[in-house]
Amino acid sequence: MSSAATESLCSTKTVLLAEDSEMICSLIVDILKAEGYKVIPAADGRKAHDYFREHSDEIDLIVTDIVMPNMNGRELGQQCRDRTLHIGILYMSGCADGQLDPERDLTGNADFIAKPFRPVEFVTKVRSLLDSAKVA
Repeated sequence: MSSAATESLCSTKTVLLAEDSEMICSLIVDILKAEGYKVIPAADGRKAHDYFREHSDEIDLIVTDIVMPNMNGRELGQQCRDRTLHIGILYMSGCADGQLDPERDLTGNADFIAKPFRPVEFVTKVRSLLDSAKVA
């Protein structure tokens, strides 16, 4: 695929990002925008869920930290999946031990990436989840 075609495909995709660390959120926004994605940042799971509830038809992928105040990433994922079954979810954490149940949380169009991660690893997971959504 040409870089123009890839750019065109990415620019039509919107990622809802739930991350409570301003520094990490800013870094991920920069990574995703450099790849051509539109990014909607939310400071916690509750804010992300509120946005998703109102704009679920605009969101192609949810990227969420697992450990956050107000609503953790696992709860966010479950509630968004209740509303839109096939939404892609990329969970991320630096301390996720015991926070996710792979048989329940990582089924369908969901994946996990451990922090810290390299931008290329992150972008590869994002692209894979978005490609999987086309098939679902």
